Amino acid sequence: MSQDRMDTTSGNVPLRTHWIPRFLASGVDYFDLQDLLKRIDRWEIWCREWSAKAAAHEDMGLEALAGGRYVTAAQALGRAAAYYHFAGFRFYEDMAQKDQADRKAWECYRKAAPYLQPPAERIAVPFEGTHLVGYLRLPPAVARAPCIIIIAGMDSRKEEMRGLEDEFLARGMATVTYDGPGQGETWANIKMTHDSEKAVSAIVDFLALRSEVDATRVGVYGWAMGGYFAPRAAASDSRLRACVSMPVRYGLESWDSLGKMQTDAYCYLFGGVSFEEGRKIGAAFTMNGVLPRLRCPYLIIHGDQGDTVDREVAERAAREAAGPTRLVVFEEGDHLCINIRHKSWPLMMDWFAEQLAA
Repeated sequence: MSQDRMDTTSGNVPLRTHWIPRFLASGVDYFDLQDLLKRIDRWEIWCREWSAKAAAHEDMGLEALAGGRYVTAAQALGRAAAYYHFAGFRFYEDMAQKDQADRKAWECYRKAAPYLQPPAERIAVPFEGTHLVGYLRLPPAVARAPCIIIIAGMDSRKEEMRGLEDEFLARGMATVTYDGPGQGETWANIKMTHDSEKAVSAIVDFLALRSEVDATRVGVYGWAMGGYFAPRAAASDSRLRACVSMPVRYGLESWDSLGKMQTDAYCYLFGGVSFEEGRKIGAAFTMNGVLPRLRCPYLIIHGDQGDTVDREVAERAAREAAGPTRLVVFEEGDHLCINIRHKSWPLMMDWFAEQLAA
């Protein structure tokens, strides 16, 4: 494999060390992944090869669904959704291919959702003249459960988060995962802006109407770029009781050093704009003046092996946050600390459970 063709961000971290833990955490089969790594020797065929693998799992899921084998159907269609998501998640070279893969991801997950254990309820939350599309999952046998709002990152979407949700649910917490402005199913109607955290307040409004959820015990978790939006949301909405960034991002001030794959992704999120337009929009992304207003408990988890956020950013955010703040640094952790999720996920989830205890 030509690693210089497959770099993911700045050109310093190749596919094999950067994305593999994320694929596995999202339900990609190890042997499927090994086969894909053998087949994909250039970026141009990335979407095609992932989509072909996804289609095989989709066929299995549809056959099981037709036969009333609902657990098998949910498992296979959930895998297909993740594979289709990864087929298109950074593939901007052929928008027709990307759009097809994205739509198949939404379709497969929608079919799997009622049969997941516990089920995922598709929701459409009113926001700025349109709707935020997402899924609400409730832990079984928990009345008025606390809830975690999960904010996806630059290239992550709601279809990727099932494994993460399962860990929260196992600890008695409900989850809402949604496509925010510029993401997934929401992209067609509203694009990402520096203050897209306003969408979180719309989700809290929605939760306040749900008797199964205790809307006085809601936390917000930011995954990757979501780690920028989560503290902004918690700083502006006092109904959020706890906040986690993994990692925290201060802004997009380093636009010219982000690397093509990242700037392409942001330009797409901003509405398919040019590189120069993206720089102008990105200049508004900053945490300046925000963190002194963040008064709820705040946990920052940082991996020193990531190549997108320096430890100094996490340390600065920890200094500036006004409320009780804890910074945990894993020297061996990647960008999302997902290569050590046996450490980072329990830490985060148990912390949330303690903060949101009745």
